[in-house]
Amino acid sequence: MPVTTVANQRAIIDRRALDASICALAEERGDKARMDVVGLLRDALADGRAEIASRLVANPAGGHECAAAQSFLIDQIVRLIHDYVVRYQYPVANQSMGEHFCIAAVGGYGRGEMAPHSDVDIAFLTPM
Repeated sequence: MPVTTVANQRAIIDRRALDASICALAEERGDKARMDVVGLLRDALADGRAEIASRLVANPAGGHECAAAQSFLIDQIVRLIHDYVVRYQYPVANQSMGEHFCIAAVGGYGRGEMAPHSDVDIAFLTPM
């Protein structure tokens, strides 16, 4: 099956705007920002899921598009978590090969066929 393109992605989640909000919180609150960041991400996830659900109500035959949209939403949330952690929680001034890693989506999520409220199957690949 070909990869489904997600229409109007920013209506699901505006990653750039959310990243700016996360950075502002981190700069303002430092180590105490973590729970506020989690709250922002939780709200973004709920809002994104609501948008995807409304798309399915509007187009009941759009299951493949909604599954792809769900995978897109989780991609953005995982990316925001990664960026926050490496920027503010565990920054490394001089990154060595030991700190390099890859986050890989697997299962239905990795295929872009994620069901609503499905578990997020990811793998972390690190150097040997």
